[in-house]
Amino acid sequence: TLWNKRWEKRRALSTTKGVKARRRALRERERVALLRKRNPFPPIKVAGTMDRDAEDYAMEQEMEIEALEAILMEDITKLTDSEKEDLRLDNDALQCYRVKVEADENAEAGSFPPVLGLIFAHTEKYPDELPFLRLESLASLTVSDVDRLTEILNAKMEECLGMSMIYELCTEAKDWMQNKMGMNEVIEDEAETKLRLALEEEERRARERAAGTPCTPESFAEWKAAFDKEMEALTGKKVNDDETKLTGRKFFETRDVVEVEESSDEDDEALDSFP
Repeated sequence: TLWNKRWEKRRALSTTKGVKARRRALRERERVALLRKRNPFPPIKVAGTMDRDAEDYAMEQEMEIEALEAILMEDITKLTDSEKEDLRLDNDALQCYRVKVEADENAEAGSFPPVLGLIFAHTEKYPDELPFLRLESLASLTVSDVDRLTEILNAKMEECLGMSMIYELCTEAKDWMQNKMGMNEVIEDEAETKLRLALEEEERRARERAAGTPCTPESFAEWKAAFDKEMEALTGKKVNDDETKLTGRKFFETRDVVEVEESSDEDDEALDSFP
């Protein structure tokens, strides 16, 4: 998608930060490997938790902020103390950031696509515990929209618990806003449209054939009158049912006479050719 392409481009522009982050990750892996070598039988961990100390949490949080800054660039900003006061944030000790999430980054002039302000802060044991999160409408989002997005992102955070999740939250919010605008509708090409319409027409005809029209004396009489009228228009002669009507008995009698005449002619020819 355009969102992912833009983020990939920004990631490529920030090679230095990415190299530093990878180096820190490599050092962390080496440290963990050394600890495991010294203690091959670590204590059993409770499901859903990780053995991390304050340094580990701080390092992972710092790496996520650096990655987000490299990807989002000007779309992520660090809140000042005055901005935190204006937003009446509960915990002033947390370092808060605001991510600007736009539904349509290439919107035309005069259009007003939704824009969300996603405010987050890392808690002490993030990502093993949920981050602080607050949403605000920067453009074209109602109070009910913000409430709905808050519910969706809260559920998403529960799914991502134990891993860095801010990028996932931004993507989830962007997809929801695009769906609200109808931007993610499937666009069919001309061939697919023709095929779909042909299939729908065939299904309609099959339903009509299956239902059919019941043949009753009244419906047959109506059809017969229309048919006779059509034949009169083609031949110029009025159809007389009494003259043209052929009963089953007359049909079989006529057939027998024809067969007898044909057989007698064949016998006469055989006698004439006999020496």
